[in-house]
Amino acid sequence: MARFVAAWALVVALAPGVAAGRVVLVGVDGASWRVIDGLVAEGALPTFAALAERGVEAELETVEPVVSPVVWTSLATGRTPENHGVSGFLASRLGMTAPTVFDRLAGAGLRVGLFEYLVSWPPPSFPGGFVAPGWMRRDATVWPQDLFERAGVAPWRFDHPRPAFSRAENVAGIRQELVRKPEAFRALLRTFEPDVAATIFYGVDRASHRFWRDAYPEDFNGDSKPGPPRPGSFVREVMSGVDRGLAAIVSDLGPDDVVLVASDHGFQADPDRDDAIWVGRTADRLAAADLVPKRDSFTLIREWGVVLVRVHPGPFSEREPVTEKLRRFYESMKTAEGERLLNVRVLDAAPRPEGAERPWTNRLFQTGLRWFARTFFGARFEEPAHAWVIARFHDELMQRLGPDARVKVGGSTIRAGDLAFAERFDGTHHETAVFLAAGGPLRAVAGRQQLSVLDVAPLITYLAGQPLADDLEGRLPEAWLQPEYLAAHPVRRVPAAEAPRFVADEEGPVPTVDDATMVERLRALGYVR
Repeated sequence: MARFVAAWALVVALAPGVAAGRVVLVGVDGASWRVIDGLVAEGALPTFAALAERGVEAELETVEPVVSPVVWTSLATGRTPENHGVSGFLASRLGMTAPTVFDRLAGAGLRVGLFEYLVSWPPPSFPGGFVAPGWMRRDATVWPQDLFERAGVAPWRFDHPRPAFSRAENVAGIRQELVRKPEAFRALLRTFEPDVAATIFYGVDRASHRFWRDAYPEDFNGDSKPGPPRPGSFVREVMSGVDRGLAAIVSDLGPDDVVLVASDHGFQADPDRDDAIWVGRTADRLAAADLVPKRDSFTLIREWGVVLVRVHPGPFSEREPVTEKLRRFYESMKTAEGERLLNVRVLDAAPRPEGAERPWTNRLFQTGLRWFARTFFGARFEEPAHAWVIARFHDELMQRLGPDARVKVGGSTIRAGDLAFAERFDGTHHETAVFLAAGGPLRAVAGRQQLSVLDVAPLITYLAGQPLADDLEGRLPEAWLQPEYLAAHPVRRVPAAEAPRFVADEEGPVPTVDDATMVERLRALGYVR
């Protein structure tokens, strides 16, 4: 009898639930209560004010390290970083060790749509849904492959115009995002009618890093105080643009639909920071050095802060010469007097054959480099590779040279500013993020509440009518729900092993990566068939 009762309880727990309506998460990367409160008081953010008035707002406690891919993945999985596997800006779904709420809901048969959610590459083939990965993607693959054509909207993604992008290019890209993202997301919602959907605006974070002094000059003279960003400042412009975009998205939702607004962290002044972040433009010089990424099987991953190149797996006799050619290419960048502009290191990823082993001192150094990169930057170098070439500009030397100095790259002489430029940040992350929720069974709650980023996944799961898996580390904020709804839809819980999990059952997209090893890993993990 006891076994029968236990089995019946599990059947009830796994039975399809009744969702409140659609659940739409709008992320605003870097949004802070200081900026929002000041602008709401002026009447400059009517959408944020209306959502707070009819729903609930909270200070959102984030996780460490406070960097976007880590926090957005904790929000999506309901797990701490050590349990979800994402630790920094080199992450992809390949390294994730916990399912997201979106995976589980798609596995339960709900239609799920993700537009520019961070760490969603390679895009899973959610049945009836859509996925267009965020800016950390490695290629342009989307699901379904005719995503934008179906929605009747011109293809658009928030992207870097090049591996290295200037401040002016940043401003132009942010302004475009404020117009194009709501347009594209609304078209996708209307076309695919997902039960659960999410998108993220990235412009607030990028503007706040670069223009915080312009928005809050008093923070840099010891006179910091609450209030809105300075009139005419770019931070004010971007936050107001997000409010308009949010208004457009909310206008398509009904009273039974739930809208959630979250940030991954807040922002504050960084008055003590005076160092430059060197952004390379070395991609423009590869062809002249007879280095062709597709032909030579390597990928230039990034040039922001550090130049990082992944040499694809393959025969040692073919990949090692490419690795050495890349190393020499970056070591060839020198001043007119012959000083090297970059510190260049090679990190081996594949076993070396007998007779080609590194000296023990080099192997020890590589172990230390891996530890340093993992500890301080969250870089794990887990993707299949023959080797990684890592190059970092010498800060003092580059500053002494200035942008108009002549430097040597291989056999050419160019301006230093055409090889790299200095990006300076005056705003930095604050650990308190933003959260608002309204609609459906959520009631109006007075005062600013407290919530953890780990609590968002349980909330989305419950609002979507599904049971909570017992591996979720957060709690469901039941006090925010209408009592009669909660009584009619009691919280159901299941063991994590019994929770739904997405498994590709359609012909999924094949990312356009150049090495067979990664494609095979994608196939083994169920992302492609």
